[in-house]
Amino acid sequence: MAKRFSPEFKQQAIDYALSNSHESVAAIYQKLGVGYSTLDK
Repeated sequence: MAKRFSPEFKQQAIDYALSNSHESVAAIYQKLGVGYSTLDK
């Protein structure tokens, strides 16, 4: 079953990724506890 994320979590993840663009995508999705494809979407 697919994991569901709240709209608040999604917005926080976007904000985090944008403000930490110097980090690799792999480092960001591991810190957030989501899969690469989830973050990529």
